[in-house]
Amino acid sequence: MPSGNINIDYSEINRVSHAMNQAVNDINPLLVKTKTTVEGLLDNGLFMQQSSPALKESYTNLTASLHKAVESINSFATQFKMIKESVDKMDKDVASKTRNAK
Repeated sequence: MPSGNINIDYSEINRVSHAMNQAVNDINPLLVKTKTTVEGLLDNGLFMQQSSPALKESYTNLTASLHKAVESINSFATQFKMIKESVDKMDKDVASKTRNAK
């Protein structure tokens, strides 16, 4: 942990943001694949006239909820990038104003 109040590592922010976005790209297809697999099971290998439709509906809702939660990872990645861009702009503005104040 840095000893000062602020430490910004642009390459680390980029790396982590990319990893977060990649996680979303990896996880969401798995959720869809798993949902399809569960639906297949409930249609064939574990079919019960009343329970299977209820289980399908419940699993569909779970998948949608998980998908939404996973998508929120992208929001954090975007926030990290925006913080980096804002700090970079502020740094450039301070340097420019300091040079022009002479």
